[in-house]
Amino acid sequence: MNFDDDVELALALACEELQMTRDEIIRLILREWLEQYGFLSVHELDEGNGDGRG
Repeated sequence: MNFDDDVELALALACEELQMTRDEIIRLILREWLEQYGFLSVHELDEGNGDGRG
């Protein structure tokens, strides 16, 4: 998938800064957008001791 030049540049900069591939960045952006607008349920990270209570 090709985007406008300004978007391609922004993707390239994000890839470099976050040390991710272009595909990984696009997946991340799409997932976050879908979660933010309620099209996809938000997955909370369990940062606790593994018992699901955080």
